Amino acid sequence: MQTSANEKKLIPEETLDLAKYLLLLKNNWFKIALFSVLVTALAILVVFSLTPKYQATSILMIEAETTNAVSIEEVVGIDSNKKEYYQTQFEILKSSQVAERVIEQLSLESLAEFNPALSPDKSLMAQIKSLPLFQAYRSEVKVSEEKIRETTRQKALAIFASKLRVSPIRKTQLVKISFISESPELAAKVANAVGEAYIEMNVEARLAATKNASVWISNRLQELEGELERSERRLTDYLTSEQLIDDSGIDALASTEISNLSDRLAEVTDHRIEVESAYSSLRRGKNLDVAAIASIPAISTHPQVVEIRKLKVEVEKNVQELSLRYGPEHEKMLQARAQLDSIDSQSKDLINQLIKGMAKELAALKAQEKLLGKELANKKDNFQSLSVKKQRYESLKREVETNRQVLGLFLTRQKETTATSDFQAANARFTDHARIPLVPVKPNKKMIVVVAFAGSIVFAMILVLVTDALRNTIASAKEFEDRFGLVPLGSVPQIINKKFKRKDLDNSVFYDESMLPFSESVRSIRTAVSLSTLSSKQKHLAITSSLPSEGKTTCSINLAMAFAKMENALLIDCDLRKPAVAERFGFKKYHQGLTNHLLMGTSLEECLIVDEKSGLTLLPAGMLTPNPQELLSSEKFSNLIKELGKRFDRIIIDTPPTLVVSDSMILSKLVGSVAIVIKANSTNVNNIRNTIAKHIAHDIGIDGVIINQVPQKTLKEEYGYGSYGKYGAYGSYGDNHTVSQA
Repeated sequence: MQTSANEKKLIPEETLDLAKYLLLLKNNWFKIALFSVLVTALAILVVFSLTPKYQATSILMIEAETTNAVSIEEVVGIDSNKKEYYQTQFEILKSSQVAERVIEQLSLESLAEFNPALSPDKSLMAQIKSLPLFQAYRSEVKVSEEKIRETTRQKALAIFASKLRVSPIRKTQLVKISFISESPELAAKVANAVGEAYIEMNVEARLAATKNASVWISNRLQELEGELERSERRLTDYLTSEQLIDDSGIDALASTEISNLSDRLAEVTDHRIEVESAYSSLRRGKNLDVAAIASIPAISTHPQVVEIRKLKVEVEKNVQELSLRYGPEHEKMLQARAQLDSIDSQSKDLINQLIKGMAKELAALKAQEKLLGKELANKKDNFQSLSVKKQRYESLKREVETNRQVLGLFLTRQKETTATSDFQAANARFTDHARIPLVPVKPNKKMIVVVAFAGSIVFAMILVLVTDALRNTIASAKEFEDRFGLVPLGSVPQIINKKFKRKDLDNSVFYDESMLPFSESVRSIRTAVSLSTLSSKQKHLAITSSLPSEGKTTCSINLAMAFAKMENALLIDCDLRKPAVAERFGFKKYHQGLTNHLLMGTSLEECLIVDEKSGLTLLPAGMLTPNPQELLSSEKFSNLIKELGKRFDRIIIDTPPTLVVSDSMILSKLVGSVAIVIKANSTNVNNIRNTIAKHIAHDIGIDGVIINQVPQKTLKEEYGYGSYGKYGAYGSYGDNHTVSQA
């Protein structure tokens, strides 16, 4: 697998793989089931150790308004039409006053359920506090009896409140009073007692309010009687001092006189205006004839004017008729004209007389108008002073009337209160009394067990999924391909067999018949490597890992042995800092090898070792050298690799971990091909990414990765091991002794 086509595809786009998660849950079904069984068993133990609790419920109807025995207003005034009224009643039902009344009535403080001090505490903390040391300390702290009683009372109230439930029924005046207790009889008693205590408290509150109101009204009546008497005395004294009988004697005469004077003044003024208008008209038209004078409205109805005008009309008519029969000089015509002239002369005399008469009348009217105006002004001044007296009188009178009304109201209220002082209707009544419950309300054992069972399964499944999501390692070849978009060369199974107890596997595992899946996986990797290098004729392959203990040496040895079956193969141990190849084949760790040849001139033939069983040629690391990188970077080493390439068909090079030292990068760059070993469920994904990126950055072709120590179960699920042929026995050898492949 070369990275040239995949260098930029280290992290492919992730998609939701439901099959993966279902498989994950399937693989962990036993753990999930075991966890669920344990939790369910624990829940069953806890449930059956719990004390059953019983709930009794009574139903109370709260009246919007209490029914009065008589039609008398309540002393306690509460607007029951407001929604806050009912909420207030619900809170009163839950109040401490009601609770204290019920606790005292039923002597609940003497019961262990409401007084924890009466029941022995078997908890660990209680056992510790019972030790002599703690008892000695507690004996020094003295608590008064009063404080102990108060503490007991507070605890009882708190426990009582926690067991009481007040639930109004929507869109009704009904409220449910529920109480939970270990005793079904006590639960019913308390549920009924709460409603009764509430009713009693309400009645007592109303009676107390009525009593207080009666006392206050009696005291207030005495004060009001004194105030009324004093106000009446002040009114009488004022009337006497001002010589008045009542308010009508104060202003009736004055108002009548002012009204009369105003009317008379108005009449005179109107008449004066009328005369003044006629006078002005006559003066302007005194040279007019009688017809024009008669058109003036003010004198048009004057008898003399009417008579002379009528006479003139008749004479003019006569002159007109005579002129038709006689000439102007006729005697009758002359008489008629003389008569007309006489009438005109009389008209002028009449006008002069009217003007003189109107002038006198106008002067008299003006004088009268002036006198009346002066008299009216004097009367108004006098009336102002009378108004002040009236205001004072009315003030005193209102005070008397107000005191009398208030006194009357208080007298009426006193009689009503006295009449109903010994009777008060309750504002609530029971519609249903609580009955003794037959079945406990909790714990709901079936529900708890079912919820525990279902919840434990869900929790375990979530825990498995979360653990897998948080896992930052590679578990299988498929997961590596999904994460990095690169197809691995293959997977090497984890060996579980007590035959191989050494920490590091020797070369015998490849030929062990019981380890057939292991050798088959190595052969599969050999095939993948051969196919990937078929076109390039690449002979060299460096084997490295991210960190130590990932199994690169084991993979190098077994892959080289697999190639030795088909080709002339060479295995070079280039991990000059921690060589391991020679020791795995039964030789000394620092058997003469690579460094001896390069530094000391030992012949190559003396350094090479041939494994007779596999036919594999080995070139051990040799003695330790202080500068491995310089040696591996030398031209001499490069020439050696070229020379070996001519002699061998396949060369496998075991190199140090990439992220620890740079030796592997030098070797990989030199040979141009590398395979990276990844330890399943161990190597961190970031380390894998850094290792691959490091090779890509140095333009080193990666032939692929080998997933090492993959659990047999994972391989079975991924590739079907154990489902056919000789693989049927895979995973069943030994006694589950795990051996590290390092």
